[in-house]
Amino acid sequence: MVINEIAWGGTAASSSDEWIELYNTTSAAINLSGWSLSDGGDISISLAGTIPANGHFLLERTSDNTIGNITADQTYVGGLSNSGESLTLRDPAGNVVDAANGDGGAWS
Repeated sequence: MVINEIAWGGTAASSSDEWIELYNTTSAAINLSGWSLSDGGDISISLAGTIPANGHFLLERTSDNTIGNITADQTYVGGLSNSGESLTLRDPAGNVVDAANGDGGAWS
């Protein structure tokens, strides 16, 4: 599983409309119980649900109103710093599975 996309700057409608998308790179569904996603600060997400084989999992900030035509798989609280930070995806054993913007610098 990988961190596939990050809308750290929000949307044209609102800079608070942030979202994060995970992608399952395998041919089997993954139960997300015990998985976590964190920025090491105000975002600490205990993932829940299942991500289908070769499927996507959408996390929307605060509510399911961020992307109007797609239902969020989960919502989260906290905000992504526009000046940069890093996100870390961990499996149930606490192993780092993927990281985005690992140096924590400005988003590319």
